[in-house]
Amino acid sequence: MPMQTGWRGALVAVALSAVCAGCSHLGAAQQVPVNPVGTADLKPTQPDPSAGVVTVRSGFDAKKYPAIAIMTFPVTDSGVMNKEEAKLTVSIPPYFQLQIVQRLRATNAFTRVDLVQEGAAAPTGEGLLRLEGRITRLAAGDDTSAWVPFSGYSRLGDRMKAQIETSLIDAQTGRVMAVTADRREAPNSGFQTAESYVEESFQAMARDIVLFLERLAKGPAVRAN
Repeated sequence: MPMQTGWRGALVAVALSAVCAGCSHLGAAQQVPVNPVGTADLKPTQPDPSAGVVTVRSGFDAKKYPAIAIMTFPVTDSGVMNKEEAKLTVSIPPYFQLQIVQRLRATNAFTRVDLVQEGAAAPTGEGLLRLEGRITRLAAGDDTSAWVPFSGYSRLGDRMKAQIETSLIDAQTGRVMAVTADRREAPNSGFQTAESYVEESFQAMARDIVLFLERLAKGPAVRAN
């Protein structure tokens, strides 16, 4: 009996380790963005350790800008959506915007971080950057698949897919100073609702765009060719 109990305990530990291994990151895994468009004359092409792919205009110095305004990211995905995904097109943009604002304020990379309400005029002025963007892909995927220890996923449903593009704009001149693109894509393990998995994925993208902005605020980072 003691030996059987020991084996059972070991099996449970291994099973939990397998589950946790699939949960070690926040939301869906980061993937290479699909056909990012960019803004104006900049297109994100250079791999970045956090923000996906980026391009920064040569000569841009973010240290000259003490303030940044974060705009709402509209969903521009024109694909067919189910009811749940249609709801996410309404809830995710303000959720993502707030995630960026809260995380960026916590870094103290900028003296002021403003949240611009949807429908409000884009702020302008000297020493101000605007972070604008769009959600070009938003698919909730299928949350009915489940992880089976030693076997992997028992069912691979539709994958969760999310892609964003951002533009960092000089609010006085309107010139685009940097662009980024990031994508998250993976099947849902079945341990989360589709909504919570999408939210976690956007939390991760907010975290990573903030890491990029924090590096920019400290000095020259990636430069355009």
